[in-house]
Amino acid sequence: MEQRSLPVQVDIHCHVLPGLDDGARDLDQALAMLRIAVQDGTRILVATPHARRCDAHAVRVTAELLRERAAEEELALELVVGMEEQLLPDLLERLQAGAALPIGNTRWVLVELPDWTEWPVTLPTQLHELCCTGFRPILAHVERYIPIQREPALILDAIQAGALPQINADSLFGQNGYAAQQAAIRLIRAGAASILASDAHSPDWRAPRLRGALERIAALTSPETAEHLRKTALAIVQDQDVPPPDPDRELLTAPPTLLERVRTWVGV
Repeated sequence: MEQRSLPVQVDIHCHVLPGLDDGARDLDQALAMLRIAVQDGTRILVATPHARRCDAHAVRVTAELLRERAAEEELALELVVGMEEQLLPDLLERLQAGAALPIGNTRWVLVELPDWTEWPVTLPTQLHELCCTGFRPILAHVERYIPIQREPALILDAIQAGALPQINADSLFGQNGYAAQQAAIRLIRAGAASILASDAHSPDWRAPRLRGALERIAALTSPETAEHLRKTALAIVQDQDVPPPDPDRELLTAPPTLLERVRTWVGV
């Protein structure tokens, strides 16, 4: 029987560019992160420094330096650049002026909430505005937002406005807290997550690994779900259109079990 080949493993959210934000500290640490990514099976990695800590020119120059060093080590990895932008009123203006960078030469833009403790009432309008001007938003690490942890169905606001939800790989193993872990699992089981990414910041804490999380997703749901997440990440760097998820609303709105409530209360 002919074996199906899995799509290329792509990490669309990684703070690997040295010295630009709270990610890789220096070139040596950045190269260590790239080695880990390659060993884990990643073949395309998008460097997404926090946009408010650097500018587009610094991103391009630093990425080219890292590419040169990676080529010297013969690392089999394509490094693409972007930025992790905050969903603030001036985002569209920054994108149109070239001050904000989408992912590679695509229309896809990685965005995060400026305040993780509040779900902005303007979110649908802001996301819709980006879509109407040709951009395609990806909402970063949605399971880490406190409102989503408390009310997972809020993600429907973002999906209906045109955003694709992204989950951090390490959240599936509880490294961002129990509430984030449970939110990630619920979003994935409900079919509300479109992308898995590392959001890596160093070779140690939150390293650029995806394979273990994809295997966990396959066990929690199905191999098809994990393969869909892989394919979506590849489609994004290829600037393809990606249909929005169609979540199971009942799973999103189901009340937490008694055990989940107790564990959230005690913080384990």
